[in-house]
Amino acid sequence: MLDREEVLSQAVNECYREMFAKAQPMADWDALNAEYKAGKIDEEKDGPVYNRHYLSYEEYVYIINKYLDAYHIESDWDDYMEILEQYLTLGGIKDKYIKGYTDENGNHHPGTRGYEKVPPLKEHIKKVLYPLFDTEVEHDLAVKYVTDKVMELIHDCKNYYSFNIDEQKFRNTLAFGATPTSNMEIVKKWWKDHYDIDVEIEERNPMLLWEMDYYGDNFEEVMEEEYGENWKEIWDQKWKDNVAKKKAEIEERLKKIREDYKNLKGDEE
Repeated sequence: MLDREEVLSQAVNECYREMFAKAQPMADWDALNAEYKAGKIDEEKDGPVYNRHYLSYEEYVYIINKYLDAYHIESDWDDYMEILEQYLTLGGIKDKYIKGYTDENGNHHPGTRGYEKVPPLKEHIKKVLYPLFDTEVEHDLAVKYVTDKVMELIHDCKNYYSFNIDEQKFRNTLAFGATPTSNMEIVKKWWKDHYDIDVEIEERNPMLLWEMDYYGDNFEEVMEEEYGENWKEIWDQKWKDNVAKKKAEIEERLKKIREDYKNLKGDEE
């Protein structure tokens, strides 16, 4: 029976296999390991193996996220706690059993499962505290204090406890391990220096990584069928537009930060 450490180790190895299989030039991760153990790879002389294979940062992240999801390594703690916070702050719904009954025509209707609304936490506290105070002001202040204190404790609990140790281990193992480099020029230089080979590297569109993965060898055929012969140009433009949009958003944020800082310095003077 596999324990959690063995499962994580398996996930890491499968992730390595896919990264090197999709790297440029591609490589067989298991064969590399076997050659390394047999002393056929001399990294002191020829440099690290990962500098011989290119994988873009976007594809690196895509593959990691795929295995985090497949092995359910990524922690759901924050998501669960946010649902709880929203449930208490905004209210929600809960199960309700609707009893069966017999109508006026003698027809029997069996019980069914239904739902009913749940008011926000402060509404429940209002009902509990209402008899304890003489004035509305005292009552409202008490409700606010209790509600805020409960939400504060939940927020502290959410931030203090960490259930993402497996995720951290997985990410750190790969980040500090031997994954292919995202520096294209290093790879080109290595092959030129060692074998006088001019390696051609394709810059893959990160917006199409899922489609490449899903359709495999039929990817280009599917894309041409769906978007026409110039599908590459269409998606390259989408990628460029997306990059430009993100760049503009970053520049706008930096501009605002600089303006806020300038205003702050002006107020201090």
